[in-house]
Amino acid sequence: MKLVSHFYIVAGGCCKIQNIIYLQQPLQFKIAMGIQMKKHKIAYRNLFLFLSFLLLILLPYSISQAASATLTLSTDTKTAAVGDDIMITLSISSDTMLGDFEAFITYNADILEFKSDASFIAGGEGLLKLTDKNTVNKENSRKYIMKFKAKAIGISEIAIKDKAEIYELESGLAMSVSSNRLDIRVSASETASDNTNLKSLKISPGTLTPAFDKNITEYTADLKYEDEKLVISAVTEDENSKVTVEGNEKLTVGNNKIIVKVKAESGNTKEYRITATRKESDKQETAEINESDETDTDKDANTQEYNDIKNTAAEIGKLLIIKDGDERYIQNGFRYRILEPGDDVAIPQGYIKTSLILNNVTVTAYTPENDLDNDFLLLYAMNEDGETGFYQYDRAESTLQRYAKGKDGNKVVMSADLMRSEDYKAKLTAMGIVLAVLGAACIILSVVLIRVYLKKKD
Repeated sequence: MKLVSHFYIVAGGCCKIQNIIYLQQPLQFKIAMGIQMKKHKIAYRNLFLFLSFLLLILLPYSISQAASATLTLSTDTKTAAVGDDIMITLSISSDTMLGDFEAFITYNADILEFKSDASFIAGGEGLLKLTDKNTVNKENSRKYIMKFKAKAIGISEIAIKDKAEIYELESGLAMSVSSNRLDIRVSASETASDNTNLKSLKISPGTLTPAFDKNITEYTADLKYEDEKLVISAVTEDENSKVTVEGNEKLTVGNNKIIVKVKAESGNTKEYRITATRKESDKQETAEINESDETDTDKDANTQEYNDIKNTAAEIGKLLIIKDGDERYIQNGFRYRILEPGDDVAIPQGYIKTSLILNNVTVTAYTPENDLDNDFLLLYAMNEDGETGFYQYDRAESTLQRYAKGKDGNKVVMSADLMRSEDYKAKLTAMGIVLAVLGAACIILSVVLIRVYLKKKD
């Protein structure tokens, strides 16, 4: 080749040299293109490896989920008679090993009485605290047994209050928790008495007309203007029966309906009704009342104790709970008697019965069905004018106001667990978006760097 090339150079001149260059150029071009293609393959391989590494980093964030646990309340029987013992089992199950555990359990203390003395349970009066910490056992399921005694007729809900706290044994991370609720229906015992009769019924001041007879349920009584409240003495024939009085808090001028209700041990009830007629004041007393607001204020209180409680409640601006025998009153400058709604009273839609502890006194309340931790509860009470109805209690600010049902019905508030779950999902979604943006930015930056590198090499 070299001799031929020289021959062509001498004989052919520049034209032949050009031919030689023209013939050799494709081979050099192919060699250069092969080198460049090899560089591109190396670059694409590095890019593929980088993207694979990036996916391995981002993949756990996109598919990882928090460990979960399920709490299940169960019992052998959901019905019991007064005096029976009821065993409630709380079971925990999970796919991972269980660590520390803490939960609060609510029940109706008027219907059930907590009897267990286990070391891991504390509380009573409608609220229990279960604590099991510093465990070293490697297990993915547990059981806790609680003993109750049925003490009154009614239905008690047993449920997990707020959100139970369960942690993984190895990592110590909190687990997502789901739980159920349990209703226990308590009925009268087979030997329970049906006797709803009164043995005697007396009032002071005034006299009942006609004279008392256990078979007569309608009475009348004439009162003076000064008589703002009756002292009622009611004795039952059966010692296990209970008596409640409604409408006797503050008697107004004119007719007042006072109901003496007898509840037998079996749950049957009977009402004795008294129509108490309070006379009007004479002209001189009326004039004195109109001249002085202080006189009206003084007449609002039946006793000095009532005045002291009222002034105290007004001064601190919070609610007070007063327990007088079996009766419970709520005080905030005005006095309300907390009642149990009868069968003819419709519970607002979306609310269920529960217990509320105020000033160490347990009262019946109604909470949104899907949010046991809601700050707003309903109480059924009677005001000083003898009017009954539901009142909304704000336990965050300790205020009480009449409950008014909205035009669109009751609004069922999303439960705290569900809100926390939705918030967790929202945060997880936001984290995924941020990671996706960062990943895309890394990919774009990598491509730009590779192209710059190849361009410089070329």
